[in-house]
Amino acid sequence: MNTLIKIIVTSILSLSLFSCNFDYNFGVKGNGNVTTEERTIEGTFDHIEVSRGLDVYLTQGDTESLTVQADENLHDIIITKVEGNTLKIYADENISYSEAQKVKVSFKTIRKISAASGSDVYGTNTISSVDLELDTASGSDMDLEVKVSNLVCNAASGSDLKLKGAADTLVANASSGSDINATDLMTLVTNAKASSGADIKVNASKELTAKTSSGGDITFAGNPEKINKSDDVSSTVNQH
Repeated sequence: MNTLIKIIVTSILSLSLFSCNFDYNFGVKGNGNVTTEERTIEGTFDHIEVSRGLDVYLTQGDTESLTVQADENLHDIIITKVEGNTLKIYADENISYSEAQKVKVSFKTIRKISAASGSDVYGTNTISSVDLELDTASGSDMDLEVKVSNLVCNAASGSDLKLKGAADTLVANASSGSDINATDLMTLVTNAKASSGADIKVNASKELTAKTSSGGDITFAGNPEKINKSDDVSSTVNQH
């Protein structure tokens, strides 16, 4: 049953992504002349929000900076601005083709990173924070190494979230065919919930709470001292 649910969810997501790609064919085409532009960050932020197919590379350090590397005619439609406490990075119009559409961000502190609409977010070094929330949706990908006390991860709508590093506590929620791969993230206490064909892989040493439904799967590594699990006939919780 869980295999059937995964097939259904994957088919729906594939059709949705195909529709998005079809629309993107009518967007702006890059001219192939890649240039680099350094931009000023006006305002303070502790949340980075990425969307609409851009590739963003994050570096934590002692200074803040932002660089856009893209086809020359695409710079004007790649928007980078601070609203409230959020640095928003997105394309103002659909981009049908480009040689590059990269944004590199250096920051001092961070509490939340979000990715949506086919965007990709990569970390270039270990991201450290007391509390950190990571959200992915709508076919986006995120690949980070973190060192945090409390980590919350939410993945939905065919997105992928890959993590390594360490966290004292992890709360992981995945739905609608999304994946959270945190096998290489060492945690003490993990609370994971997977539904609607989603997959979660975690690693806990002290306590694991795992709940699956509607074709969701949770696989755990490590040997947690305490395990609380709940599943149904269409979903599974298994040890790696």
